[in-house]
Amino acid sequence: MNEIRKESRRANLGYWVRTDRTGLGVAVAAAKLLAKWGFEVLGLKRIEITVAVENVRSLRVAEKAGAKREGILRNRLMLHDIPHDAVMHSLIPGEV
Repeated sequence: MNEIRKESRRANLGYWVRTDRTGLGVAVAAAKLLAKWGFEVLGLKRIEITVAVENVRSLRVAEKAGAKREGILRNRLMLHDIPHDAVMHSLIPGEV
């Protein structure tokens, strides 16, 4: 969880799983636990998950964690100094 904004009660949730541990549900479980903690302990009202459009596995994690797809943000992420479009997902209390 990063980019925690107290004034707007929102944060960003990111995840990364080492290659030999993908497909085991670790990222989905961790995302759900972190979101629950963010809502219950930090009092967040919105958690965002921003994923590069070509990152199919991470997109699936966001969806399986219960995040709602909101749209595509152009040139939202910089990866290796190259701009990438990203899909914005969000979670709100009661959805996890």
